[in-house]
Amino acid sequence: MQSSTSFVVETALLGQGLVSVSSSQIKELWPDDALVTWLQRGRIILGSIVEFLHYKDQTNSWRRLDGLTLYEGMKEGVDGFLTASATMAVARDLGCPIVVSAGIGGIGDIIEERLCYDLPALAKTEITLVATSPKDMLDIPETIGWLHKNGVKTFGVGTKYCDGYVFVGQKTQLMQALSHDDLDLIVQGHNLILNPIPPEKRLQNFDYLREAIKAGKLAEQNGDHYHPAANQRLDELSQGWSSIIQLESLIANIAVARNIMGQGDRFTVPSSLITNYVKPYKGWK
Repeated sequence: MQSSTSFVVETALLGQGLVSVSSSQIKELWPDDALVTWLQRGRIILGSIVEFLHYKDQTNSWRRLDGLTLYEGMKEGVDGFLTASATMAVARDLGCPIVVSAGIGGIGDIIEERLCYDLPALAKTEITLVATSPKDMLDIPETIGWLHKNGVKTFGVGTKYCDGYVFVGQKTQLMQALSHDDLDLIVQGHNLILNPIPPEKRLQNFDYLREAIKAGKLAEQNGDHYHPAANQRLDELSQGWSSIIQLESLIANIAVARNIMGQGDRFTVPSSLITNYVKPYKGWK
């Protein structure tokens, strides 16, 4: 089966972040043309949301893989959800110009994110990443500043600021505001396009963020990943609202990616196993 697309969607949020959203809810809302990528027994798969969720729901042992650990997961034959940087690695080798995410990594007081690999991956790869914002527990001004210093152009859809992910925080200036009509002006390169969640939909109680940070830190101490634990706590405290707005945001970012022109031709791939070796990034720490 062949499928044509101009963008690929990461699976870390879909696999670990939407705690109280069911697979049936995701399938009901998901755009038909949006392909996702994951690791299945060590093999990279680019497939439909139905294929991904079917496999996810029958498999219990999953790893969270970024652009640095993707090749290790392939060698070990694991099942893995792919973060933005891992998805950029897959997209690069497929010749796909656009990757879609929601909350991305950055710089902060998190073991895995003294400098999250999402940032150097974007600085090193000629690709457009459509996302919502760096996550709220990170230092967003420092994260955006690092991107600017390392040659990444930053854009905001309908705004020239980034002011947080699922909370409204400090405003950090981006390089340029874009309307939806401006999306076809984006040229291929090291681009980050941020499409924020409407402020009125975001969480208002900052005690939730403090509790989520505590949960993430506890997970780190136990040798687990920070963000899935933080997302779980936010979901519990917000009675599922944090998961709903993150899913809605990911789908809204797919709509932005679909409207980006000038990024080269759509590429045609089999929506089945892709067995090409995906070269890991080198030279970034």
